[in-house]
Amino acid sequence: MKYRLNVSALAALFWAVSFFAPYTVAAGVLTEEGLKKSLAMNESLLTSSSLVRNVKEVDLPQVSKVLEKALSLHETAKEKLASGDLAASAKARDESLKGLMLASRLAHQASGFAEEKAKEHYEKKLKSVQGLLAAHKRITDSNSDPDTEQRLQKKISPLIKPSEKNESKEEFKKASALLSEAYFIIANSIKSQRTGQTLVRSLDFATEEEAYEYELGRYENYQRLVNMMIDERRAFKRDKRTKVFFDEAELYQSKAEALVKKGQYNEASKFIEKASKTLVNLLRDSGVHIPGV
Repeated sequence: MKYRLNVSALAALFWAVSFFAPYTVAAGVLTEEGLKKSLAMNESLLTSSSLVRNVKEVDLPQVSKVLEKALSLHETAKEKLASGDLAASAKARDESLKGLMLASRLAHQASGFAEEKAKEHYEKKLKSVQGLLAAHKRITDSNSDPDTEQRLQKKISPLIKPSEKNESKEEFKKASALLSEAYFIIANSIKSQRTGQTLVRSLDFATEEEAYEYELGRYENYQRLVNMMIDERRAFKRDKRTKVFFDEAELYQSKAEALVKKGQYNEASKFIEKASKTLVNLLRDSGVHIPGV
């Protein structure tokens, strides 16, 4: 989702800045009534404006801390006003507004970064799906099994086309979710054709990078399964017992990513496969049975 500042909220913010500025020039022009009005405007911006809603939507700790500080300064401004210290109230008010503006800028930057990451993730997932589709086609061709290929295309077409539409609308998270589902279907079809056989990468995959993408896709599927078991099924928790498994899987994943940067996809595949096995062991240790694994 793109981060867009509501025009009315921006106008209000700029109005507030211009409204507050004269009162910071000299203490002599400060009035209790003027401060009350400016603080009311400030409170509206901090609590109910579309601007602050957009800031909250980003949901990042560093942005939230800045916003919390702005709210705290606003409360200080009200307290100082109640005690009759108009100068201190105006100072806290101005600092509060500056905090809101900073939170807005940070949120805008973070949202843009998140959007770029979502796009990058989509492009990687698309590349993985395309690679796996090519591998599936080679297998069905070598087995002289066009029916299996056609059945697969019928299953994934309703996922690929909507994914492309979402991508064109820059809804990359939705597009990636559909591709992940398609990836799972393709991977299962490959697996079913290799049941009882050793998966020979030189036969199934055109390149070592393609093989790595396959293993990475399996690992991501296990990650989603683990998260589902924790967040939705409440099958187990993230605690000291499970932390050992998570740490081990993340270590293998980090090693795989480091090797990928060097172009060593074959070695990276081995580590990402170990990461998958670690998550499988976590599931089994938690009493979750995975058929066929």
